[in-house]
Amino acid sequence: MTMNETGISCELVRNGKRAREEEEEDASTATDRLTHLPESIVCYILSLLSDTKSVVQTSVLSQAWRFVWKHVPILDLRSDSFQEYSSFQRYVENVLSRRGPFNVSKISYIDSDDSEDVDFSLFDKVVKYGLSHGTLHLVVDLDSLGTYMDENYTFSELFGTIPDCNLITMKIRAVWIDDSFVASGFSMLTTLHLEDCMLHSSLPEEFDPFSKFPCLNKLVLAHCMHHGRIKISGSQLLSLELDGMVCLDMEISAPRLKSLSLLQELEYLQFTKLSVPFLDHVDIQATDMNFFLEEDEECVRKSLISLFQNLKNAVSLSLGHYTVKVLSDMSEFLEQQPSPFTRLNSVIMVADSVPYTVINYFLKESASMKPKFVFV
Repeated sequence: MTMNETGISCELVRNGKRAREEEEEDASTATDRLTHLPESIVCYILSLLSDTKSVVQTSVLSQAWRFVWKHVPILDLRSDSFQEYSSFQRYVENVLSRRGPFNVSKISYIDSDDSEDVDFSLFDKVVKYGLSHGTLHLVVDLDSLGTYMDENYTFSELFGTIPDCNLITMKIRAVWIDDSFVASGFSMLTTLHLEDCMLHSSLPEEFDPFSKFPCLNKLVLAHCMHHGRIKISGSQLLSLELDGMVCLDMEISAPRLKSLSLLQELEYLQFTKLSVPFLDHVDIQATDMNFFLEEDEECVRKSLISLFQNLKNAVSLSLGHYTVKVLSDMSEFLEQQPSPFTRLNSVIMVADSVPYTVINYFLKESASMKPKFVFV
């Protein structure tokens, strides 16, 4: 080997060593930066993870982070991240016992176990822990068995008798909502989302389950069921969404309601009373009925005309594809009908084309300002 070659070889070795040292220094610097991040930032980063199990696992990556998970203000407990349900039960017990006195603003409890029973005692511990640690937002999903059809899974059975609390938002899935819900004392609740829930009352009169919540301004009922007459009322209610709601009879009384979304079969777009004097936006997404026959046409016509009359104060309308199709099929009938709309300024229709008689139906009484039509 020549002197020149030897010099080049030594230089390469020195360069390689220097590169390794720089890499180690960069890694050390990055580690130091992570270690010395303010706890508030670490908590925020950990709160973005999918569930509490991931939060705890991530915390062990740094010695300084080891106990930071206790300060994360979100508890997301999901049984589907455990192979054995018993492991999930033990895990939840450990989290609650070790977390300490730190407040938790949101709790999600997702029990997707496919066994015969939900662990009510465990659920009870989680809810009571949250209510005693300042929880403002609660998510409960007991979807595993379609349990809303099981009378044993009542609101009172799951929640027991709890004092008035500071819950602001609540999302519940697959639970029987009974009379105890009305008397539950959620005086601060502003947003309620019920999905796959059975709404049940032992009282013979009309069921009015939401009127006792003085701060409720947003209500979503998705695929819920009630076998009798139900009244949806709320003095502060601003937004109402009905998605596949099934009941024998329905009345809506919301003097301050601004937004109404109806994703319903035509059969359930009928209301005994619809009192919404200050309504601004309405979204009607009628879904197809398999039993929609020629003899139903007269009933459908009357139902839609009655619905539109009750929505006469709407400022904007969104009409889904099937809703537009039904209106198009009854265009000749609409031509003979007066339009109840006097305040419309926009109409969105999901359709390639719409008969002029349908468009004119919404234009007739808006002489001072013509609504803007958008076809999607």
